[in-house]
Amino acid sequence: MDKQLRQTIKHDKLQEAAAHGVEYLGGHIAAVKKYGGIAAAVVVLVAAVWGFLGYRARQRQADLREATLWLDAFIGDNAPPGVKHVVKTQQEKDESALKAFTEVANRNSGSTEGSVARFFAATHACDTGKIQQCETAMRDVMNGSDAGVASLAKLSLITLYQSQGKLPEAETLARQLVEKPTLLVSKEQAQIALAESILKSKPQEARLLLETLQATDRPPVTRAAVRLLGEMMGVAMPNMPRR
Repeated sequence: MDKQLRQTIKHDKLQEAAAHGVEYLGGHIAAVKKYGGIAAAVVVLVAAVWGFLGYRARQRQADLREATLWLDAFIGDNAPPGVKHVVKTQQEKDESALKAFTEVANRNSGSTEGSVARFFAATHACDTGKIQQCETAMRDVMNGSDAGVASLAKLSLITLYQSQGKLPEAETLARQLVEKPTLLVSKEQAQIALAESILKSKPQEARLLLETLQATDRPPVTRAAVRLLGEMMGVAMPNMPRR
């Protein structure tokens, strides 16, 4: 989110809170006169908490940004200017990135930034062949409080289970996503994942889903639906041009 937009939103919310505060005080003037000292203390406390929460959010975001720098770590000697992390081997780079994301996730458990860091750690574990570690971390994210990041983890687990031939498990998660899509995983994406999971076990349902999806006006969804329909018919479909 743009910095100026964030400041505008914060300013608007502060104005709204101040307006409610003035309205409340106007209706309770006697109590304010009697307990003025307490009211003043509460105002100071609220201001302190607001500032602390903002500081903590900035710290979490900075932690996450710092961890992502390990993904661009330079391998070898003579690193170009501006590169913060330099390592000797790809293994060292992978281990350092995984450690950084895990530490951020553990330090910021329960926050969006913590969920994103754990998702990155899980993805990195998969990319480096640590499948069990990847699955465990993805499930942690999936069961977390951030619905958007949880849906990404669920979609990733579906892909993992499909690759392992665990199609009933993939189907279960895909149906959950169809029922509760998010801003990060749309209903159409979830339906594609579901169709891919039931191509063999429930071909009629998969075909009906895909025929509906190929008629949408979203090219990525249409391409995926046509590809899967081609697989159902045993026909290699040519790549559709991107629009």
